[in-house]
Amino acid sequence: MKKFLLLIFTALITSASYAQMTVTASDMPVSGDTLRYSTTSPIGSTINLGDSGANFTWNYSTLTPVAQAVDTYKTALSVSLTYALISFSAYGYKVADSLPGVGALLPVSINQLYTFFEKKTSPSRYVASAFGAKIAGIATPFNYTTDDVWYFFPLNYQNNDSADYELNIGLSGTASLKQKGYRKSRVDGWGTIVTPYFTTPVNCLRIRSEIHEIDTVNFGLGPIGVPRNTVEYKWLANGEHYPILWVTTNVTGGTETIATIRYRDMARVLTTGVSSVNKTVEIKAYPNPTTTGIVNLDIPSDWQNFHVEVFDMQSKQICRSFNERIIDLCSYPVGVYVAKISNGQNTNYLQIIKQL
Repeated sequence: MKKFLLLIFTALITSASYAQMTVTASDMPVSGDTLRYSTTSPIGSTINLGDSGANFTWNYSTLTPVAQAVDTYKTALSVSLTYALISFSAYGYKVADSLPGVGALLPVSINQLYTFFEKKTSPSRYVASAFGAKIAGIATPFNYTTDDVWYFFPLNYQNNDSADYELNIGLSGTASLKQKGYRKSRVDGWGTIVTPYFTTPVNCLRIRSEIHEIDTVNFGLGPIGVPRNTVEYKWLANGEHYPILWVTTNVTGGTETIATIRYRDMARVLTTGVSSVNKTVEIKAYPNPTTTGIVNLDIPSDWQNFHVEVFDMQSKQICRSFNERIIDLCSYPVGVYVAKISNGQNTNYLQIIKQL
């Protein structure tokens, strides 16, 4: 009888340890957190993004780190005195040294980029509420016109949420950058996960977020809108303050391509020789301006699968190609165009001018 009761008790404990869980605002980062993560190459990754559902087991113990970084969460005021215009409850981390993608189209430098977050109530949610950067060397804050809601709480399996967001960044003179879009999220899985850091199974939820955004750049010649469609997959656990695993994909023509993979980790000695998490690849176009309409793209030779999309001043996609290093604008009128070049891991934007 004692053995029978012991078996029942053990089964109950095991069942409870792998039961569905709930993520709340208390599981989000706090000011002062220094959260280390490793990145791994998407090439050859064993991650299958279709793996999800109820009581699922994700085993990613074989992920190999190629670089590491630490997200250090600071109050807005501690980053810069000029960020006092941001809410005193806001805190965040440096997301990039320079503005990727459309930053190449802007007439001034933007660097030391910070995103600031807040935990808000009614309803309970975790939002990106402000942005700060050095613009032409001056630390400048911008509050979101409409917050970007990352999570509504409590997070439970099969929750569905969506929200619009908008951020307007004024530059110099008439130049500006607007980011407007919406985030649609679903908690599509629960279960346990194993990684090189969490070597024993940890209870988690997986949340899938589709982000549809238009980045509108205005540098005196009129606004140019460039679409940016991505999907984020995050595995969240209680008390960790950071995703156990965070995968981002780029969406082109309805197809998802893994762009980045990062996971919570400890300090490790890396032998891969990779020293930077975000490695910028510069692409050039020539001749630019073009009088013939033919533009050559200087794309790295190791880019085997890349897409080229070209947009006009009305944000309309006028042409698209795959693995082509030439853009043909011969049949299009004189004007300014934007080319978007992406291979899944990197996305570049180029301003192309066709003139007489």
